[in-house]
Amino acid sequence: MKSSHKSHKRSHSKRDELELNFPLVIAIGLGISLAIYILSLPIRKSFIGVLLYERGFTQFLTIGLASIVVATTIVKFIKLTQEYRVLNRIWIADHLPLDQPNAHETISFRDRLAHDGSLIATRCSRVLTAYMQTGDRASATEFALDDSSFYLSTSESSYSFPRILVWAIPLLGFIGTVIGISEAVRGFSGFLEQAGDVEQIKEGIGTVTGGLAVAFDTTLLALFLSVVVMIPLVLIERYESRLLLAIDVFINDKLLPRLGSKDKTLNQEMIEQAVKGAIDHHFPNPQDLIEPARDYAQQASQALAEGFIAEIAKVQDVSSQIIEQVTEVRQFALKDRQKFMTFFNQQQQNNQEIIDEIKSTVEAIKAKNEAIANNLHGQSQEISRQLEQAANALERKVSSLEKSANKISDLQQLQQSLDRSFQSLEKTAQLEDVLVGVRENLAQLQPLLRKMNQPRRITLLESDNGNVPS
Repeated sequence: MKSSHKSHKRSHSKRDELELNFPLVIAIGLGISLAIYILSLPIRKSFIGVLLYERGFTQFLTIGLASIVVATTIVKFIKLTQEYRVLNRIWIADHLPLDQPNAHETISFRDRLAHDGSLIATRCSRVLTAYMQTGDRASATEFALDDSSFYLSTSESSYSFPRILVWAIPLLGFIGTVIGISEAVRGFSGFLEQAGDVEQIKEGIGTVTGGLAVAFDTTLLALFLSVVVMIPLVLIERYESRLLLAIDVFINDKLLPRLGSKDKTLNQEMIEQAVKGAIDHHFPNPQDLIEPARDYAQQASQALAEGFIAEIAKVQDVSSQIIEQVTEVRQFALKDRQKFMTFFNQQQQNNQEIIDEIKSTVEAIKAKNEAIANNLHGQSQEISRQLEQAANALERKVSSLEKSANKISDLQQLQQSLDRSFQSLEKTAQLEDVLVGVRENLAQLQPLLRKMNQPRRITLLESDNGNVPS
């Protein structure tokens, strides 16, 4: 029994009860894809058949990936349904002495759970194993929490591959869109080059619309399948989360309360006896320590007094030396003070001499500044007078320039009037030519007008046939 338990424990050491066999899932997905294409053969000429068979290679890949996701969802649903059935079937008998970790019934129950193979049974067997090793319910509770966290992370990681496939399905649709649009653009360029014949125009338009159909149909199928396969996948993931939560509730409510805890309360008398025995065993008798302590205290006080007297003598010697050194320092300080006062008086005299020299220098600078200021004042007056003369000359030049400008404007006006006069003269010359032509025409018309003004006689003659001769 122990060997079988060890082999079963090794088989479930990775906590792979809810893991999927991905080669099996891929095979099921390929079978679903093949079934879809076989069932759609009778309707190949319909919209769905054209969508599956005549829109490029991306449609086959999209159907294949979506079928793998569907297969993952189906296999997961089957596994989770079986686990739910086991969860509803499993129970713990009331007569089992689970508070006794080394009891034969507890060990047998643990072995039966380990051989069951389901998730709830395996987790309960691991919790019981941790309890048997420590004999404490707190340790088993911590192990159950760690086990629950591990299963949650394993559950989330198991859905990474189908999530990648769901993410890749729309990308395949966009790849088909790019391929279709490129075909449409290429067909449109060829259509523009061969736009001479009506049949060629029809063929070019068909190529363009075919490429656009590939572009839109690939995106349509990819988006539709991504939505169709994503919703069941999310529901299955939630279904698995609820299963793990139900197993945690079962362990916390049904199993852990049945386990026993270590007795951590100790008797006070036992503690006192243990402490007393340790003191008696490791410490000597107090009576034996009094006499040595007294002798040691006398020796220590005598040594302390001798040492104190010796230190006092040393302190007195040091203090006398310090007093002598202070006296010498005071004498040196008095000498330095006298030297400093002498140097200070000399420095003060030197400063007074420097101040007198500075005053005389300042007075000389003031006198020079006044002379320079007077000179500058005269020069500034001369410069201002010259500037006034230059300003007057400029005013006269400006007035002469204004007069010249007025004369130039008068000349421009005169030139404009002359131009208008020339234009009127030209128009007058043209009018004279017209009048001359009119006069000549009138002269030619005068004989005709005179002739028309003469009186005329009109005679009517009747013929035999009753017609009037002209």
